[in-house]
Amino acid sequence: MPRFGGEHLSVAKALVQLNFYLQTLDLPITVKELYERAYRNRRGDHYDDRWLSQLQENPEMTDALEEPFTSATIVETLMRTGHEPIVRALMKEIRRRDIQFTQAYMIGMPRRY
Repeated sequence: MPRFGGEHLSVAKALVQLNFYLQTLDLPITVKELYERAYRNRRGDHYDDRWLSQLQENPEMTDALEEPFTSATIVETLMRTGHEPIVRALMKEIRRRDIQFTQAYMIGMPRRY
């Protein structure tokens, strides 16, 4: 199983988190499909997505869904690490399906008794 470090770990976690969003929204698309749309033609014979299939079983990914994240932090991570093609593939899918979304942050909500 591949081991991740530094930015590779950030990207791997962002992809696990993105896959969680896609599954939660019950969308018929996966991170693996977005990755393929983003990179298959660009990388040609060097294209390889086998590592994506192993993300969920990788012990380094166990806390990816326990960390705080939003769709914005996922996109920021992908853009910062040079994975704009995945973001573009995601945005095309969102537009094609006419999906509307918004961000909501709740920090330090006081408890009322």
